[in-house]
Amino acid sequence: MSMRISKFALAPVLLLAACAPESGAPEGIAIQCAVGEDAGWDQTCILEPSAPGEFTIHNPDDSFQRFRYEAARITITPIDGADEVSNVRINMSDNDGLIEFTFRNMRYRFDPTPIASSGNE
Repeated sequence: MSMRISKFALAPVLLLAACAPESGAPEGIAIQCAVGEDAGWDQTCILEPSAPGEFTIHNPDDSFQRFRYEAARITITPIDGADEVSNVRINMSDNDGLIEFTFRNMRYRFDPTPIASSGNE
């Protein structure tokens, strides 16, 4: 009798697990990044705008970091963690207006328009 009860008790759990949404690739904008000490630039990171002036960058290894962007001062600060962003600059050499910054051993380069236009200017 206890075997029947345990089989039926597991049925709702299995059904819920089957109905759970799949977590696929992050949605957003592919940006240039160099993840690792000696890594070269590629287009494998994803920028996902969230709240006004906030965004998440997803790395190819499935790690991610949330940042806050202040357009008026051209500052980027991590929302989580104690590490600081360094080398924030606008790439004016090609007049393309791309922001480039370093966080830990990762470098990112992207057009700030999607996050700047989200309301934090």
